Amino acid sequence: METTKLPVSLILLSMFLMSVIFVIDLQLPLGVAGGIPYIAVVLISLWFQNKNYAIGFAITCTVLILIGFYFSPFGGELWKVLANRILAILAIWTTVTLAIKWKRTQEKILLIKSKAEKEQEKKEIYMATMHAALHITNNLLNQLLLVKMEIEKHEDFSKDVLDSFDNMMLEAGTLLAKLSAVKDIEADNIMQSVYPR
Repeated sequence: METTKLPVSLILLSMFLMSVIFVIDLQLPLGVAGGIPYIAVVLISLWFQNKNYAIGFAITCTVLILIGFYFSPFGGELWKVLANRILAILAIWTTVTLAIKWKRTQEKILLIKSKAEKEQEKKEIYMATMHAALHITNNLLNQLLLVKMEIEKHEDFSKDVLDSFDNMMLEAGTLLAKLSAVKDIEADNIMQSVYPR
């Protein structure tokens, strides 16, 4: 609801401002740079999401400047009058161009910021998952150490099996350490940490 109210109110404000500037421009002699205030209308267009409003206002203001040239009271030298009108039109279109570039830059900055926030969130989720998995696995390894201690009490248990058991626990601990050391959270990096090529 508010998104529709804002553009309508801004459009009405812009149209009112253009009308006031146009009426004043028609009252001023031609030698006065009456077209420059139209820049305010173009600056209002920065509040719109769509850049077409800025272009539309700039076209309208340009037409009003040209109409003002024909209907304003005569005054001043023709070359100065033409120079003032051309400078006003140039100022309007320079403002529009810079405004559109500024809006594009702002959009790119917001996109980059959004991507960075998503990456940070992904990293935090991964790290939280890793800490939980490490906690669970460390508890399991500690319980297996108790099993190993019980196994060592039985002399008839195979030493080769016990060595194999030690190697499995050591490998599990090493792989967990490598997995928790991954900084760049990408699927390939995670897989490569536990399955090196």
